[in-house]
Amino acid sequence: MFIRLFVLFLCCALSAGAFGQSLTDDFSDGDLLNPQWTGDTEDFVVTDGRLRLMADGAGESTLQVALLEPGLPVETPPDSFSVSLLVDMDFAPSASNLARINLVNQSSQNSVGAYFLNTQIGGYSGTVDFWSGEAVVDGDLVVGTFAGTEGALAGPPAVARVRIEYVRGRGYRFFADYAGGFDYVLEAEIVENEAGTAWVRIDALEIRCEYTATRADKFSFDDLNAFYAYPTDETPPGIGSASVQDARTIRLSYTEAVTDQALLSASYTLTLPDVTVTEVNLASGVYVLTLGQDLPVQTPFTLRVANATDLAGNASGPLTTTLVYDPVVPPTVENLRINELMVDPNPTVGLPNAEYVELRNVGTATVDLTGLQLVSGSSVGTIAGGRLAAGGYVVVVDEDDLPLFSGLPEGSVVAAEGLPTLTNSADDIALRFGGAGNTWGTLEYTDAWYNDATRDDGGYSLEFTGGADAGCSGNWRASLDASGGTPGRANSVDGLPADATPPLVTETDVTLAGFTLIFDEPLAAGQLTADLFSVTPALALAEPRALADNGVFLAADVAPGVVYTLTVLPDFSDCAGNFATEPLVLTLAIPADPAPGDVVINEILFNPRTGGSDYVELYNCSDKVLQVAGWTLRNDQSSSSSASRTVTGRRLFLPGEHLTFTPDRDDVLDAFRDVDPALLVEQTLPTLPDDAGNLTVLAGGVVLDAFDYSEELHNPLLSPNDGVSLERIRYKAVTQQGSNWYSAASDVGFGTPTRPNSQLNNDTSPPAGDDVFSLTRETFSPDGDGFEDFLELRYDTPTTGYLARVRIFDAQGRTVRTLRRTELLGTTGRIVWAGETDELRRARAGIYVLLVELFNPNGDTTEEKLVAVLAGNR
Repeated sequence: MFIRLFVLFLCCALSAGAFGQSLTDDFSDGDLLNPQWTGDTEDFVVTDGRLRLMADGAGESTLQVALLEPGLPVETPPDSFSVSLLVDMDFAPSASNLARINLVNQSSQNSVGAYFLNTQIGGYSGTVDFWSGEAVVDGDLVVGTFAGTEGALAGPPAVARVRIEYVRGRGYRFFADYAGGFDYVLEAEIVENEAGTAWVRIDALEIRCEYTATRADKFSFDDLNAFYAYPTDETPPGIGSASVQDARTIRLSYTEAVTDQALLSASYTLTLPDVTVTEVNLASGVYVLTLGQDLPVQTPFTLRVANATDLAGNASGPLTTTLVYDPVVPPTVENLRINELMVDPNPTVGLPNAEYVELRNVGTATVDLTGLQLVSGSSVGTIAGGRLAAGGYVVVVDEDDLPLFSGLPEGSVVAAEGLPTLTNSADDIALRFGGAGNTWGTLEYTDAWYNDATRDDGGYSLEFTGGADAGCSGNWRASLDASGGTPGRANSVDGLPADATPPLVTETDVTLAGFTLIFDEPLAAGQLTADLFSVTPALALAEPRALADNGVFLAADVAPGVVYTLTVLPDFSDCAGNFATEPLVLTLAIPADPAPGDVVINEILFNPRTGGSDYVELYNCSDKVLQVAGWTLRNDQSSSSSASRTVTGRRLFLPGEHLTFTPDRDDVLDAFRDVDPALLVEQTLPTLPDDAGNLTVLAGGVVLDAFDYSEELHNPLLSPNDGVSLERIRYKAVTQQGSNWYSAASDVGFGTPTRPNSQLNNDTSPPAGDDVFSLTRETFSPDGDGFEDFLELRYDTPTTGYLARVRIFDAQGRTVRTLRRTELLGTTGRIVWAGETDELRRARAGIYVLLVELFNPNGDTTEEKLVAVLAGNR
């Protein structure tokens, strides 16, 4: 009664709106073609309305038949299904002679096996033979077993009409009529549960006979019936999944089986106008779309399906899905670069006290970081795994420091086993993938790469500003972020290169063999060619040859005693991409030997502002081209080891040039106005005390000039005088004469390195008339603007031995200042009044009388009066 009710349930379910698929084969057609049986067909025949084994000798033979029409998706579960079959073995089964009735998944991709439900008819020794089986998942996981009535198949003959039924949510039931009729009895069941006995696609029946030679013709089968009941389908199909397999392949599945319309390439379009679908194939329920053109990388696009219709006739209308082709590629020099370095994290500013190296994917595809190495010297750090999307950033840290960076977004930090420790002041770091011969992206940094004196002592990272050359120091600078760095995100200095100035020639040399030019920074590779150079008088120039330390050599037959003008067209740049804006014009010649007086000390800053740098300026007052390399700068008043320095740079010193030497070129450029970088030479200086000292310039042992400086030579009203240079007033006046020096004007920033002095006055005309003293000008304004800042008394005695006392009176006859108290004069000289009183206060504006008392060698006394005007001062 139960069985009949169950069948009635199936019929009622179907009549309520379900649809189904069925298959029958009573073998009345006499062949294995309808339906199509496959397998060992040569071992079977159809005769007398039955399928019979007719094998030649002992063995094992198998037949298989599909129960479902192709195209139904794997994930479509039936409400129920049933399979029945008559099995007749004209012998008593044994361990060597038995039949197996298996329900299998023909479409399974599992390499282990496709069986899902295996049953065995007999196969046991003695008289206990029975129907048994097991449910199997993934080919080897047994999730349920059953056993029928013991001895029911002891035979002979062993006959059973078996029926297997499945109801979704209930499980499997196994029925048999051992008389071969239709009075089924429930033998066993396997209840559906979470262990894996739920629906797995069963789409084929397998009959397997195992036999000895005497039983090779004793198996027969009949009355195969299979029925699948599915719920009513009123839902149109949708896109189940879609993915880009490669540049020309898209894989697409639908939520259910669809008609062959899905195999038409015209059914698919892309929002990429130049990419079309040329072919569609179906493999294991997945539609493979072949494209006629390559997909662009990292460009989102929409795939549009014009319409999809399921097997029940439900039409979807247009369907769309958004995709992107994002291939995963290995790291290369083209797609990966070092973007940020934390080499000196202590003292911390806001980031962990740990070094890190940030990488950026500058390519168009996702990079697989697995196996990438960071190399410094003999130290190698290896990244175990991780991916970096195009345009993305990843922070590489030592595996021990990984917990310190837990605050960064997931996926933005990877660990490297043995990440090299980097030296704060200078080191190198490179990337490697696939062996020692595949190293690239080498950075040889120094602490000068910070390009920021306030951020180079720890806690700030080095960030790449952008540009074509990541190995260029001008494209790096200290992070401007408040935390000290930007690990895992865009750099704070992006687009703000530290170097915005074109390259300059800082050193030159000329020999009979040619010209040597040394630039102040690396040049972009391959830009300098012979076409950019021309020389007057004309010389044949060879192709420029690169030298160490940013040098270039131009071979030419240079003649001694000839001054050449070398012009370089502005079609070249530094490694940061800064091009010269105008032709570079250089005066060059084989240098002459200097003599005393050819070069004078012209300006000296010996007491710089706090944190600032000293400098010394020389002036070439000869008509010679000189080479400064090998000259000596010395403090003859000091016995320390740093009292003498040798000029190391090769630099031609041209007539009329003001050449300035300093140990900190950048500081001088920042601190003073209108500095000519081409005339500023970075050079260590001898010890120059802040109060008094000496500077002596020697060339090959010959003293070119010497100056005993003192802070007393500064304007007495200027206090403090930190950061104020002493300037020479006249080139031809005696260097050691104190009146030939004065404080640089405030209006020029208290210094004029590389250019004419603010206090320069080269008037050397003799005094008019018979007076010994005269004024170079009668009006002065001591306001620090560099124009008539002091009053200069010039004297020219007829003989040696004169003594003088100089006093200054205001218009009311009151003594304001005594400049000299009976001082021995030279034959010529200068006395300076800076407008101060005896109390070292500023004198008021007005008319002043200068009374000079002269005592000649014979003891006679004369007086000279001069009148000057102190104009309004600040």
